[in-house]
Amino acid sequence: MKSSGKVRKLVPSERLEATSQLAGEIAHELNTPLGGILMYSHLLLDDMAKSDPHMENIIKINKLAHRCKMIVEGLLSFAHQETPLLKEVQVNQILHDVLGFMEDHVLLRNIAIHVDFEPALPRIKGQENKLEQVFINLMVNAAQSVDGNGSLTLRTRFNAETNLVSIEIADTGCGIDKKHLDKIFEPFFTTKEKRKGTGLGLSICHGIIEQHKGTFSVESSKGNGSVFTIFLPTSPEDTDQQPTTQIKK
Repeated sequence: MKSSGKVRKLVPSERLEATSQLAGEIAHELNTPLGGILMYSHLLLDDMAKSDPHMENIIKINKLAHRCKMIVEGLLSFAHQETPLLKEVQVNQILHDVLGFMEDHVLLRNIAIHVDFEPALPRIKGQENKLEQVFINLMVNAAQSVDGNGSLTLRTRFNAETNLVSIEIADTGCGIDKKHLDKIFEPFFTTKEKRKGTGLGLSICHGIIEQHKGTFSVESSKGNGSVFTIFLPTSPEDTDQQPTTQIKK
């Protein structure tokens, strides 16, 4: 996979802010009617005899409403990306914890997982649960790309010259077509099949890493797997710098 060497933000801050505001307004407007649909569909199911011919349709309504609720929750997560309270955390430990509670995930059962953590990795300033969210999302995406036939590699490194910790999540999956690389962090954009993604996961991850004053690097091509690398500073001295996202094609 060749690098274009081009560095830029995928989602300009002004556009991201406007999209976040719109997403929040839409989510709040949808929450009330969705809650009503879920409540009344549950009441109908509770009062309905199992032999009722309409039960299957009510179950479908309930399931679809739950899916809409998940999309709304994703919208709210995207819209309310408040500045996290940062404390010293150890990235290797967070990754170990994530692997621990994801090892039985159905998507990872038949995938070879390789771990290559730098032992003397310095601590960073971060919010543990937010970083867990990013790592889980990237690992699930990688597992879906591999589709039960391949490997997933987690690697951490420290660059003393740049004072950055890097977290690399690589897979041997289907890869990303170069025509889509510029869009993968945009809200609601997805290359997944219908019903398998809302298109918000990577945009939320992008926002979280920006909040941590970090950067994203993506290296991928169709049929050759993908490598997502996160760079996070080990000290808070660069708080005035604006992070960028590097795309390698």
